[in-house]
Amino acid sequence: MRTILAMIWGIFTIVLPLRAGAQVLYGSNPKAGHYVPVNGIRLYYEVYGKGHPLLLLHGNGGSILSMRYQIPALAKHFEVIAVDSRAQGMSTDTNSPLTFTLMASDMAGLLDSLHIDGAYVVGWSDGGIIGLKLALDYPRKVAKLVADGANFVADSTALPESMLDEMAATSFSKLSKAAQANIRKHSFFPQRAGMIFDQLNELDLKHPNFTLEQLHSIQAPTLVMAGDHDLIKLQHTIKLFRNLPHAQLCIVPGAHHNLLQARHNLANRIIIDFLERPFVDMK
Repeated sequence: MRTILAMIWGIFTIVLPLRAGAQVLYGSNPKAGHYVPVNGIRLYYEVYGKGHPLLLLHGNGGSILSMRYQIPALAKHFEVIAVDSRAQGMSTDTNSPLTFTLMASDMAGLLDSLHIDGAYVVGWSDGGIIGLKLALDYPRKVAKLVADGANFVADSTALPESMLDEMAATSFSKLSKAAQANIRKHSFFPQRAGMIFDQLNELDLKHPNFTLEQLHSIQAPTLVMAGDHDLIKLQHTIKLFRNLPHAQLCIVPGAHHNLLQARHNLANRIIIDFLERPFVDMK
């Protein structure tokens, strides 16, 4: 994920190449799929496995399918509730700007509809940010959190300045005709694909904006994960870890931002161990 298109529209770099070979059509599986009305949209989710409920959240521009390497492993231990965030995958959207506050509210609404408190939450990239916001705004909903490749502010302390400049200069209208056609072709909502692309770009250009005081107030035990060559700067990831009151840190060697896909066997073992093992603050 070295370019803005790879980060903003990760569905094309990670999801689409996997669809043809997938034995289970994660993200479009009628046997496991459901919709719930929340905050003016239809939020799509799929449920796999049994056990303690686990909310699984993908990254920017992705879908449930981009978490296909996590679902079967986690479903052996937990009830996995894999979600398409609003405006992504099969979830619908509105004309309102995308914010992590709104998206966390969507997830709280989903958990309310399922009568779930104290879920485990595993989020990658933007999904990790949503998890942090869910733990901040709806602490009763989150028992433990895994945030992989997540940033807590959107500036050059977290992201490469060159990437921020590229994001600021990027819009759907500036893409080539072939790129625009490809995005529409693979979108569940082709007529809105351009607007959604710009909304997702704007989301990560301007958000999140956690204060350190907000991070200090998050009480859920949290595993902060990243690759040692992650898109998110290593010092930023460490700062996130140090400002969460109940946190552990895992930096995986030889891994980029796509840690959960490229090193999924190792990442899954670490995640399962963190969730199943009683949490102890290391003071």
